Amino acid sequence: MTPSDALSATDLERLARAEAPDLAEAVLAFLDQPDKTSDTPLPQGALDFDALRALLAQAQAQGEKAGRRKGSHEAWQRFLAQKDVPLPARFALADLLVSLYEKNSEPARAALFTLVKEAPLKFGLWAGLKRIYKLSEARHDAEMFGVLAWRFDTERGSHRSREVGSGTLTYLQRRAWRFLRHLGAAVPELYPQFAVEVLRHYQPDTSWSSCWVAHHVWAHNGRNYSATRFPIQPPGDMVKQRMYPDAWKRSPDALMRLLDTCGSDPAAKFAIQGLRKDFPEALRKVTPAWLDRLARRPLGTAHDFLVETLQGSPEFHQGKLRAVGLHDAVLALLESPSDKARAYAIEYARGHAQDMSADRLAELVENGEADVVAFAAATLEKRKPRELGLELLGRLLVTKATAGFAAKVLEQSFDRAELTHDFLREQLFGKQEQLKWATGYIASKYAAGEMPAAFWKQTLTEAKRSSRPRVVEDAAMKALGAYKPADIGPEWLLDLVSNPRLGRQAAQWLTRADSLPGLDVERVKALVFSAKHRETALALLGNRKLFTARQLTVPWLLALARRADPTLHDFGHRYLLENVVPADFSDTGDAAQGLERLFDLALGAKQPPPVRTFAQTYLRCHHPGIGPEQPESKSYDIKPRAPRKAYTPEKLWPALLDARDDVRRFALTIARSELRAWGYQTRVYELADSDAKEIRNLAYDALLNAGEPGADARHTLQPEELDAGKVFALTESTKRSTREVAVELIRRHYARLGGAERLSGLMQSADREVGLFAVRLLWEKHRPLHLPEDWKPAGGGKDAREAGGTTRFCDVEALRTFLRRMLFGLPPGRAKEAREGDVQRRLSASVAKRRVVELVRDLGLEDESFARVVAPVLGEFTGSVAKGEWQSCLASLVQLRAAHPGVQLGGI
Repeated sequence: MTPSDALSATDLERLARAEAPDLAEAVLAFLDQPDKTSDTPLPQGALDFDALRALLAQAQAQGEKAGRRKGSHEAWQRFLAQKDVPLPARFALADLLVSLYEKNSEPARAALFTLVKEAPLKFGLWAGLKRIYKLSEARHDAEMFGVLAWRFDTERGSHRSREVGSGTLTYLQRRAWRFLRHLGAAVPELYPQFAVEVLRHYQPDTSWSSCWVAHHVWAHNGRNYSATRFPIQPPGDMVKQRMYPDAWKRSPDALMRLLDTCGSDPAAKFAIQGLRKDFPEALRKVTPAWLDRLARRPLGTAHDFLVETLQGSPEFHQGKLRAVGLHDAVLALLESPSDKARAYAIEYARGHAQDMSADRLAELVENGEADVVAFAAATLEKRKPRELGLELLGRLLVTKATAGFAAKVLEQSFDRAELTHDFLREQLFGKQEQLKWATGYIASKYAAGEMPAAFWKQTLTEAKRSSRPRVVEDAAMKALGAYKPADIGPEWLLDLVSNPRLGRQAAQWLTRADSLPGLDVERVKALVFSAKHRETALALLGNRKLFTARQLTVPWLLALARRADPTLHDFGHRYLLENVVPADFSDTGDAAQGLERLFDLALGAKQPPPVRTFAQTYLRCHHPGIGPEQPESKSYDIKPRAPRKAYTPEKLWPALLDARDDVRRFALTIARSELRAWGYQTRVYELADSDAKEIRNLAYDALLNAGEPGADARHTLQPEELDAGKVFALTESTKRSTREVAVELIRRHYARLGGAERLSGLMQSADREVGLFAVRLLWEKHRPLHLPEDWKPAGGGKDAREAGGTTRFCDVEALRTFLRRMLFGLPPGRAKEAREGDVQRRLSASVAKRRVVELVRDLGLEDESFARVVAPVLGEFTGSVAKGEWQSCLASLVQLRAAHPGVQLGGI
């Protein structure tokens, strides 16, 4: 309950003034509310209500009575003496209850009686009840005294929670009996009236061993009690030891009221025995109306007394009971807890109640004791089935006594058409016995799929009405399995997919269907965004038998492909690949325009990665050359649908240099297939300086595989297509791998690409490895044939150096002349090799000359013959006025002499 809904004492006072019929209910709700704590902090040392209850509990735990009383008294005195500690709101109930008692109106007293019987004995309300009890004693209010004395006498034996101690209740038990005892001694004629008001409130579940007042009323003179307990059960003879027997003999009215209003068998027995002993004449003069009321009481003792009265009076012969108005009263005894009363009622019903309604007999079969059930079942079996009706026969299926009869009648006395679908459905929703019969009946009377699907759909929809909903659902699903999804209703099945238990089966029916007429594609498309329906919706949309690609629409599929969710993205991606033709990407249905749109999606600067990935995959798979090789084509069995002419170099060549990895890889895949078809094979040199390794590899493959057997002709150059200028230009690339490829090309195809003049240019390279390669190649390809002097062909054969198609120097002097011209005429050096991405700087001529000298020296250190050739040239340079040049040449000569000590080297 929220604070705004909480009841306050003011609310109760307003209801009391209005004498509201729900006043008692409001007070009970008020007592159930937790006690409100104070918003302001309490003074130090103050005693709040919780602390008071703790002190009271400590006091009750003391062993001596005086100590318990003193501890409780001091705790209450301390709590109530505080001026600055607010009292709990329920403490106001004391004055409210007393004001209701003082008001003495029927609504007020009715509310008080309800509270006395039902309210928990909590502080606040308890104070009011004690004050009212004292007032009822003083005013001789028998009705109020009786209900309060009964509550005090039975409270200790109940299991209700209370705040009142057992000692207080014990005191009030004794006080109530003391009042009755004193009243009987002083005013005997009032004693029965007050005692009856107490006795009539005891209930069948009373714990008699803890009672005090009731035992004193009917067994005081037996003296079977102690100072604290009266531990007996109600005696068999309840008038032998009763208190004040003469007072009970004054009038039968009190006992007649007790018998008419009591709630327990001991109280009724006390009244009956007293009446029989003291007022037998009064019992012979009872009226049919009084007997009728007695028959309605749920007390076996009263019913036995009623039967004995009827049997003992000729006026109440069974043949006369209908006339005197006791027909229904006797039939009411069929539900009596007394065996004797039921037997009498059965005997009467057999002879005088053959017209008892079938509904009444069915109620007896359902709720009666065994003897009554047997009677009612036998009576029903004698009735005509059509008079009983389907509804009642369905009820009879539940009870064991009539189940066989009802099942037999339903199956043999009625045609199948007479058992309506509504009736069968109600049986499915009924008890276990009805459910079992209905499922068996439908299985035996209807072939699979014969019952309209609407019957099972409604049954499934309303299955929660059943006592066993899962069993009903399973039966309905099993039956629906015999129908085609189109007959069940695709829309209805789609709704069922969200059911936690049944959704998977419904989804299987839908996804396995070949036709689902009436299923709205837009609704299914919307369901892909629902976690409960996504799997089914995607399966339905992916079934080409149910929906075409045009129904799904390409924009919607592309939107899915853009999704970050992998499930949606993968579905859109795969569907577009498998089922959409290029023309579908165009608003006009033109294939060429569709392909243009696809290239825009694959290469466009503003396209998100998922869309580019799809479009690139689509274009790869539908390429007539490489399409069948793609893994997606093999997985989805995709047949290429795009012409080769759509893959133009104008679109794809710039993409090879794109900053986006996926775009470059896509363009590279196409270019490997289309490079020669485009006529762009001679432009591969442009790709050798690309920052992307995979793009450079395309250029390397195209160049290095030139003339190689088995090379892919689609992107590989022929040897005659190699361009010497461009190859030598690659040796100046900032990419080391590109320079290495260029050097390898020159080595492989030197006859086509080389020449001494070109090598002289290589010697000036900022890359020492390139320069050294040039010097070595110069010596290898262009030295005079007689060098080295002692060299002879292996095996005495022909000199292989004469082959190769290169022009050699005629003698050593010609080679030296070439070296002098190269060194003396060397221009300022080319840019020093920079790390990739760095800005290159020009080298001075002196530095470039020193590098060439060092390269020549290095080869001379390795090759003695070359050292002999080059030493004189280096010697000539030692006379240079340029300090760096002559020092470098002099140092080189010294190193050469050290490397070849036995050789006469000129130059110095």
